[in-house]
This record gives sequence, structure tokens and C-alpha cells, in this order.
Amino acid sequence: MIDWPDTFTFAGVDIDEDAREARLRYRLGARYAFVERIVFDSPLPAASSPLRAPFEAALELLHLAAGVSYYKTCAPPRIVVESAALSDAQRRFLQTLYVDGLGEFGVRNNVDVASRVDFINAPCAQGQPRAPSNPPLPRRSAVLVGGGKDSLVSVEVLRAGAEPMALFAVNPKKPILDCARASGLPFVKAARYLDPQLFELNAQGALNGHVPITAIVSFIALAASFVEGFDAVILSNERSADQGNLTAGGREVNHQYSKTTAAERDMAAMIAGHVHAGLSYFSLLRPLSEAHIATLMARTARYDDAFTSCNRSFQINPKAPPARWCGDCPKCRFSFLVLAGAMGRPRIECVFGKNMLDDAAQLVGYEELVGLSGHKPWECVGELAESGAALLRLADHPDWRETAVVRALAPRLRPLMPDPGGVWADLMTPSRDHRLPPRFAAMLQDYL
Repeated sequence: MIDWPDTFTFAGVDIDEDAREARLRYRLGARYAFVERIVFDSPLPAASSPLRAPFEAALELLHLAAGVSYYKTCAPPRIVVESAALSDAQRRFLQTLYVDGLGEFGVRNNVDVASRVDFINAPCAQGQPRAPSNPPLPRRSAVLVGGGKDSLVSVEVLRAGAEPMALFAVNPKKPILDCARASGLPFVKAARYLDPQLFELNAQGALNGHVPITAIVSFIALAASFVEGFDAVILSNERSADQGNLTAGGREVNHQYSKTTAAERDMAAMIAGHVHAGLSYFSLLRPLSEAHIATLMARTARYDDAFTSCNRSFQINPKAPPARWCGDCPKCRFSFLVLAGAMGRPRIECVFGKNMLDDAAQLVGYEELVGLSGHKPWECVGELAESGAALLRLADHPDWRETAVVRALAPRLRPLMPDPGGVWADLMTPSRDHRLPPRFAAMLQDYL
């Protein structure tokens, strides 16, 4: 049994220009020292470059965000920030990012994260918090791609709008590389190397679980903006990301907190206030539902042999090469459901290699997706009403009405959703709650 330390320290950031890497240093008590490495594709801004200051500022925020992977080993009650002077706004941002970003982790590990995380009173380095530095940036967007339908729809929206762009990913696995090749567009990557001690501690009983990975990847992309030359970092989070999974201890717990509108706004404020006021950060698809995005994905077959939304394709240490779609997880179930009506039966069966709606073994999983049992799955899936409306639409389609899942669930859903057509119409109506800059809002509207 490990006697866990009660202090977690952000120890600093080192930049190695020759290796094109940043080293993020942390300590857990006096016993454990961690070094995480971020390696970039291109030469880093030189010390004399006007881009060096915002690059270092972006690394500072990355260091603070990425520390969550090591902090969660035991969630110690004392935090020390030796690496930076924090403004009040930064303290509040980090407090929220850690508490809400570790919400699922807390529920699964029975840990009251909110009572342990304390950036508000954390001792910090002396001096003034960083102010933004605003050297000119080229007009070029970095589109974060994860190999799934959402980011690929963003790519096609920007392609139709003739927007200069490159695809960007961290530690890309085969589906991302395949999608990048299928796009025919420039592709830029970065590598993130977690400290091996983390895995050793996990094997010894350290706490483990979900972290706000979207925030971490986003800060890597923001740092890369000053390496590769971007003036916008574009995500593809939809409005469904704002729906939580459950309420625990009086707080809404959302598996995908760092994909929410609130997290996006907070991160954009950190960038503008501490990194570069001219670097945009937003989700291009925020006005849209998952169902609407699925209809847009169906417009092109360019990625049919490449894309996947199955997280099992992205395991860190798989025992065997994973299938593109496992066909037995919440992501696969939801993706099949919303794409089925948009793509049609022959095409989607070719994409997935099976008909998930005619597999009775998937019935329990689909009950969770449509809200007939349990809570919303701990995955990045659409709203409960969205899944329900999608299934009831298929119940009226001759290709799908007799499949095992639709036949079993549609009669149970209809009394709970008397107007599925109205729900669907709302899903197909873009929201006005978004942060799209005007030129990107116009591109999306034109594509719709």
C-alpha cells in the first residue's frame, strides 16, 4: 500500500530547440518526479523570434492543464505552482478545469474532487502573470482531427469555403492517418509522451480514470500554432456535448466537459488574456446536433474506408491490432444509429461491416442511449432525445423497421416521445449559441 504524498507541484517547463521538444515537469511530494515530453514536427521559435513569447505562454498553460494526468494518481489536497505566477482568472479557470474535467473520475473512484482541488489558494511563483504577445500570424487554420465524422465534416466545410488549413493531431493512430491521406490536405502532428512512471503507479494502485483530454490536446495545438503558423485552432464539438451524464453531489457530471461550450469559452478567454489576442479557438460545428452532422457526413464517401468514432481503435497499448469499428460500444452504437438514416442500409453496413441494429446483443446498450435505462453512457454520444428521435425515424423506414433493436425499442419509446418529428426538426435547426467568427459562420451557413 503506497503512502501517498499530500502535495502536487508544477515544477516548470524546459524547451529543447535541438530536439524540438518541451518538457513538462511535475512532482508528487518529494518522492516522485515526472517529466512529460511534447515533440513538435517543425523547428521551434528561436529565442529571438517574436513568436517565442506566445509560444512559451501557450506551453505554460499546457503545463498547467496536462498536469491533471499526474495529479489524479492520488488527488492530493495541496497544489503548488512553482512554474508560473497566476492571475485570479487563471486560478478560477484551472479550478473549474480540474474539478469538472475530473467529474467522471471522481464518480467512478468515489472521490470528492471538488473538496481536494485547490488552485484558488495554491502558492505560486512570484511576479506578474503573463500578458498576451500579439505578433502577426498567417491566415491558416489548424483543424483538430480525431478520425471521426465530426472533424471530417469541419474539413469539408472549410474546403468548400476555400479556407487555408492543415489537419492537426496528437499521437495519431491509423484511422487518423488514413483520414488525413483521404483528405488530400496538409497534415501536421505532435507527439505526447507521458512519463512511464505514471503507468507503474497505476499498476501499484494509483487512482486512474478519465481526464479532460480535449483541453490538453487543444493546448498542444495552440503551442503548435507558433511552430507551424496558424491563426485559428478549430475543434468540431457539437451542441450535444453540453448535456451531462448524471448529477452527483449537487454537480452535473459530464464525461466530455472539456468539449462543452462553457469550457470552450473559458479556454478562449485564457488564450486571449495570456497568450495571443489574435489566435482564434472555437468549435466550427457548435451550432449543430450530432444528427445534423451525420447528414452532412453522408454527403461524401471520401472517408468511408477510413473514418471511425470507436475509441477502441485508439488504445494506448492494445494487445492486438484493433478493428476500425469494434461494433460493441456506446460510440459504435450511436454512430451507427445516426448515420443509418443518412447513409442508407447498404452503405452503412459496408462502413461498419455489420448491421448493429439487427444484433439483439446490442439491445441493452441501445436502451441506455435512448434513455430507457440507466444514465447516458460515459462516452461522447448525442443527447438522449436525439438518439430516441433517430430510432423512431428508422421505425418508419422499410429498411430498418424490422431490425431487432428498432422493433424492440420503438413501441417503448413512442409513449415517451409523442412528437419525434418536432424533436428531429429542432435537431436540424442550427443553434445561435456559438462563438464562430463571422467568416467561419458564413462558411458553415453556406455549406448547410
